[in-house]
Amino acid sequence: MITQSSRLIRNWQKPKRKKDHLIVNTLQGTDTNTGHYVRALMVKNYPPMILAGYLDQLDEMVAKEGACLRKTIRYAPSEIKFNNSMKNKLKRLNKNLEDVTDIDPARQAEVDTRETILALRDSATNANRKLVEISTFLTISAAKMVQLDAAQANLELWFDDMEASLDTLYKEQLEAMRQTSPASDLDIPSSEFFAKNHYGRVTTDSAAARTYPLTRGTFTENQGIYFGRRTEDGGWCFINLCDPDDPRAQNITVMGKTGEGKSFFMKALVVSLLDEGVHVFVFDLDGEWRDLCEAVGGSYFDQTSAEGKYFEPLAIMPKIPELDLDCINYNQSRLKLATDNGIRTYSLLGENLTRGEIFEVGEAIRRVYAAAGIKEEDPDTWEAPYSGPRPTIHLAFKEIEEAALKDQIPNAISLYDKIKIYFIGVYDHMFKVEEEFSVQRTPLVVYKVGNASAGKDKSEKAKQAQVKMSMAFDVVNANIQLLKFEGVSFSAVVVDEGQRQLLNPELRQSVFDWYTAIRKWNGMMILGSNTPAIMLDNSEGTGMWENTSVRVYFYMERSAVRTLVGSADVPIEIQDKISENEGSNCYILEYHKKYDELFMHVPESEAALYKTRGLKKTG
Repeated sequence: MITQSSRLIRNWQKPKRKKDHLIVNTLQGTDTNTGHYVRALMVKNYPPMILAGYLDQLDEMVAKEGACLRKTIRYAPSEIKFNNSMKNKLKRLNKNLEDVTDIDPARQAEVDTRETILALRDSATNANRKLVEISTFLTISAAKMVQLDAAQANLELWFDDMEASLDTLYKEQLEAMRQTSPASDLDIPSSEFFAKNHYGRVTTDSAAARTYPLTRGTFTENQGIYFGRRTEDGGWCFINLCDPDDPRAQNITVMGKTGEGKSFFMKALVVSLLDEGVHVFVFDLDGEWRDLCEAVGGSYFDQTSAEGKYFEPLAIMPKIPELDLDCINYNQSRLKLATDNGIRTYSLLGENLTRGEIFEVGEAIRRVYAAAGIKEEDPDTWEAPYSGPRPTIHLAFKEIEEAALKDQIPNAISLYDKIKIYFIGVYDHMFKVEEEFSVQRTPLVVYKVGNASAGKDKSEKAKQAQVKMSMAFDVVNANIQLLKFEGVSFSAVVVDEGQRQLLNPELRQSVFDWYTAIRKWNGMMILGSNTPAIMLDNSEGTGMWENTSVRVYFYMERSAVRTLVGSADVPIEIQDKISENEGSNCYILEYHKKYDELFMHVPESEAALYKTRGLKKTG
């Protein structure tokens, strides 16, 4: 990708290029025959509702600035297939159209979308209709640069008012000129690069004659993730969170009182992420994600204390290809990461360890690594097979036990007394079966890390769940990094019931760190909680809040809303809406300081997979 971008920029700097009997100075953006300035734009997001002849309106707003407009509509064969993603979107459309009334009639755009998807289905079985992708280019020319800029500004304003947008193609003007040429070659490498980054709209060959694009967030790849329907007009809401050119963190925080539909929404959101090709990892406390995981062909890991399964925290993660400085730094930090994971695990087991006790943990881990033949200064020794016993949490405990009972080291004795119950005591079943590390390539991976059942040892179970979640963290992190280098565009990590999962300070700090670092691996964090206090009661949490692009607010009581506005700039109207939505299953969506009220509307067959803890319906 970097190589291709550099080559395009070099082409852009070439002084002259002949195309379509015009000589265009691509550096200055001028036509050397006329001396006029030339600029090509592309329709990025079409208006959700388009009137016939809308392109003719654009001529008028360009002409009044003394400029000219050339419109090019390019049709290309589409490779879109009728898959599970299409089936899900067809079900949602059918559900939407079933609810049509005289007061709320069907929208023509939705009817057209449904017809297109049905045509796609029919073409897959009968091969009697073709699908094409439509791309619309707008080429402006003017005698003066100020006229060109004014004409472009008018176009951008019009598309913005129509809830649409233009792509300026700033660094790709040369390729844009090729794309608007009748003689454009779609098979050359630069065209392939261009097409992957600038998607058109898919429709049938018969509908293409009308150039009627589908509604926003349609089934063209990378067009957006379904977030629900607007309460105001019933329109669908999609947000593109997987734009590789967007450097902003795309984390999501979902807040709301228990029972208001928060978990339902998060599951529907995960299905939309899967439809867009995002790999999703979920930490599940209560086993509520199992049905959905099985329905989508995911991998489910039950690591509750009763099962005794766990990921070895002292395992050194595999080396990744050193494609850039981030990769090199990660490879060099793998031993330290494994050491930190071991210390964190013992800290969670022992609770409130003193600095002396943490020192003894670190020394025990060092001795275990040394016995395996691992040398800190020699990364080649970090890879298995080892010259000695493979490092494990059990061997580290043996080292602590010996330091306590044989050497009588005071800090080792107190540490031993705090953790022995998990290795030779009543809870020794916690670490019976080690899960082998592997790259999980299934679309959805769920880790059941605890059980919130009531009982006298409820706090102990919650603690053990936190330990298992902590042990799985590094495995998920390594999976995300390895998947990125295998070509996976995006991954997401979901932490549901955050108010319980992040009670332990050690664990919470790990999640906070992940929030700020996961973007560089093409990842996003999704955190659900019944209170904003879990994030906004300290500086690290406030930083995590600021690294969140999308925030979803279900009903919260006034006290929770006050906590929210104490650290966040939320308009008073939005505060009132949050406090008024009790029992409505509606929620406020905040996206870069823009707000909308939505509800999650899905077919009953899909909704059955999402219902949880007595939540009977949504929408």
